[in-house]
Order: sequence, then C-alpha cells, then structure tokens
Amino acid sequence: MKALIALGCLAFTGAVYAAQDVPPAQDYHYGQALDIRRVVQPADLGFCGIRDVEMVYEDSAGQLHRLRYPAWGLFCGNEN
Repeated sequence: MKALIALGCLAFTGAVYAAQDVPPAQDYHYGQALDIRRVVQPADLGFCGIRDVEMVYEDSAGQLHRLRYPAWGLFCGNEN
C-alpha cells in the first residue's frame, strides 16, 4: 500500500515538474553559495549507497534551478 501511494505521489510530482520550465541540471561544487527560497522537488533518496541525485528549487527571484549532487540513500536496511 505504501509503495502504491509513493508511486502516485511520484507520478503527480513528475507531472508538475514537467509542466514547469526547468533548466538542465547543474553540478554542485563544495562551498558553492546557493540561493534557495523553496524546494520544488526534493531529491529521491530511495536507494542504498551513494549516487548523484537531483533537486529542483526556486531562488529568491522566483527562477527555477535543478541541482545535481552526490547523496547517501536512505534504504540500506541493516547493511554496513
């Protein structure tokens, strides 16, 4: 049931995301100053290990940005 709800939310978020004019992803660099007013689409952390993820955010001027950065997934269970 949770998987079905998550899939529905993901589909809805994808539709909203596709309807907006979002530029290509930019890679994050350590120490880079970011102007984030609101997160439009948070990164999907439904995996185990480290991989690149993308987040869509709006800056203080209302412009949308897509940021790519490495993140540790949340679904590793009892793995070391």
